[in-house]
Amino acid sequence: MFQNVRQEQIVQRLKNNQTVKIAEIASHYGVTRETIRRDLYELEKQGLITKVHGGAMLNKANEEPVYSKRAIWNVQEKQAIARKAASFVEDGDAIYIDLGTTTLLFAEELMQKRNITVITSALLVALEMSKHPSAKVILCGGELRPGELSLSGPIARKTIEDFFVDKAFIGVGGISKENGFTDFHIGEAEIRSLVLQRAGMKITLADHSKFSVVAFTKVASIKDMDLVITDSKAPEALIGQLRESGVEVVIADGGVIDS
Repeated sequence: MFQNVRQEQIVQRLKNNQTVKIAEIASHYGVTRETIRRDLYELEKQGLITKVHGGAMLNKANEEPVYSKRAIWNVQEKQAIARKAASFVEDGDAIYIDLGTTTLLFAEELMQKRNITVITSALLVALEMSKHPSAKVILCGGELRPGELSLSGPIARKTIEDFFVDKAFIGVGGISKENGFTDFHIGEAEIRSLVLQRAGMKITLADHSKFSVVAFTKVASIKDMDLVITDSKAPEALIGQLRESGVEVVIADGGVIDS
């Protein structure tokens, strides 16, 4: 198969699935992984994709992968991040939990925490926290987004403006040194930015696929975040850049890169 034909098919696979793995593509086409890496490098140079550890993502800043697909990506890494994030919650804390697949797993890890107060704009997070034996759950109002089941808009902003929290646990669409923390939905990004202004400690939960990705709208600058919890597949170069900017990075398998 000609290289240009293979690359066109790789892009089509990305349009269908949002992400591809080098090993799977190499096996499918009967070529070496190095050949596929060269293909991905060329596609990245054209601005069509973003290479991530072990594969690639479609480079569409304004097109968010659907929740149901994101929920099955990198599940083990997300579970490890969720467990590590839960260790930062203390009994009696008031926290904000953002919408997202990793933050939902994080909510599931909080059942042993006592007397916590949780504010959220995510219906799925609120439903999960409703199972908690002692948590007080505050769900902000607002406009409901189908699929994500998230709330945003003027009513959500008004709710968030009235509260301050000890810690905010935020999900994002992308992290890059130049553009900071970005996301796909303007209304939800606005709520995140507002929450960060009202949080004592600002924490982002992001698996390795979010690194070196730039989504549609800005949430925060690198310097605005206190802590990023990720997995061991996150690129070392960007982790180093976060550290140089004063952000602590915690690796979910237990390793810590100090700020």
